[in-house]
Amino acid sequence: MLSSRATKQILINARPGAIPNLINHRASPMNCPVCKTSELISTELEPKLSALQCAACDGHWISGNKYWQWLEEHSANLPERVHEDETLPLAEPGKPVDCPECRFRMVKYLVGRGLTFTVDHCQGCKGIWLDRNEWGALKKRNLHDDLNLMFTSFWQTGAEREARKKRMEQRYVTRFGADDYAEIKRIRWWLDTKVNREELLAYLMDKDPFDV
Repeated sequence: MLSSRATKQILINARPGAIPNLINHRASPMNCPVCKTSELISTELEPKLSALQCAACDGHWISGNKYWQWLEEHSANLPERVHEDETLPLAEPGKPVDCPECRFRMVKYLVGRGLTFTVDHCQGCKGIWLDRNEWGALKKRNLHDDLNLMFTSFWQTGAEREARKKRMEQRYVTRFGADDYAEIKRIRWWLDTKVNREELLAYLMDKDPFDV
């Protein structure tokens, strides 16, 4: 017959995303995955959503379980604020980050929707790491309750498409200049509104449209 201690360990390992010796990891202090040496301290991001914060870099660690519990109690999925500009100073180190809880290498997920930073997510314990002011930037756009969706292939496909478009626009600005690019975008939009678009394009492309 299994001892109570062995039974407890089996139950822990049977949980989805569970990791052996998870209790020991949680019981011991965790250091910041960015600063490495700074110990994370308990804080509250939102009512009923506790997190761990680094006093040095102001990053936040959110347990996957606690975030899901908060989502269930938070209930309503707030509509996105698409016209909010980001003014908070963000810290996006861009370096690989190891999970402070289970030591797995975390995966960077694009936020998209006009926000250029990424969110680090552990595929082992499902925890989330946010750099300085990233939670505030997400909350300003009502995206703080969509983190679970950001980790899906559907969301990432859209975010990657948006990132490619932004890179291409930057190339066009470099090639044409900001003013000329803005003007050609305006003309393109105008052409797209016309039913005789092809005739207008032919006129523009003709070297001498009056030479009939």
